[in-house]
Amino acid sequence: MIASPLVCGTLGEVYGWHYGFAAAGIGMAVGLAIYMAGARHLPAEPKIAVRKPAERQRLSAADWRVLGLLLAMLPVLALALLGNQQIFNAYMIWAQASYDFTLFGRTMPTSWLITFDAAASVAMLALSVLFWRVWSRRFAEPVEITKLAIGAVVTVVAFLLLAAAAQSAGGGKISLWWAVAFHVLNSIGFAHLVPVALVLYVRMAPQAVGATIVGIFYLHLFVANNLVGWAGTRLETMTADRFWLAHAVVVGISAVILFALRGPVKRVLADAAREASRSRS
Repeated sequence: MIASPLVCGTLGEVYGWHYGFAAAGIGMAVGLAIYMAGARHLPAEPKIAVRKPAERQRLSAADWRVLGLLLAMLPVLALALLGNQQIFNAYMIWAQASYDFTLFGRTMPTSWLITFDAAASVAMLALSVLFWRVWSRRFAEPVEITKLAIGAVVTVVAFLLLAAAAQSAGGGKISLWWAVAFHVLNSIGFAHLVPVALVLYVRMAPQAVGATIVGIFYLHLFVANNLVGWAGTRLETMTADRFWLAHAVVVGISAVILFALRGPVKRVLADAAREASRSRS
């Protein structure tokens, strides 16, 4: 994920896209060959006993409230990810026309931004985990829903920065330092969104439908990517600064909703815990 834009992107932009696609195909073939060669070293799949219909757990009233809340949060999470997913769509088109890619006297391929974004995401995810571990030694660590709201707020700041960069261009090229600052901030926000949201869904999901809820969770990415395609067309009719400001506003709306959902999430979790305790006793 980190190295592929360096190889495929550079070949595509410098020598022709047929070379970039060929490199991608070769990379996938090599990956498949490595998997097939190492398959014999994988542990055997455990045999899972299939429950009879009579043995399956029924959902309680509290479970249905949890499910309703989790489903209601999906469009909110989709809005929160609109900006991040736009990086792989309209952002690359705008970046190619707006950033000054001159580096050490040579022009850097635009696709290298994806490599930097991937590296920043991995680094910020690790640093975020480390930060909250250090924080928890002296203070109470925020619950997942609060971290989601924090991630949305940081993402808003990232896109406000991008809007400021677009406005400062004045018809000229934008320094790559704006891109560095944007990607780092956005990666901090991303580290508090998708991974944290997945943890929240796994923790909140009723045991009887836990695997189903994990699958349903990823629907928010489907919705976000569809919104990205629709929103990306607005870059042709809006100035760049307003375009990125609109993304900040949309993500900001999701941040407000996530902050408002902190109380309901805590209450639903408390109700589910009390009902589970009664059922065990």
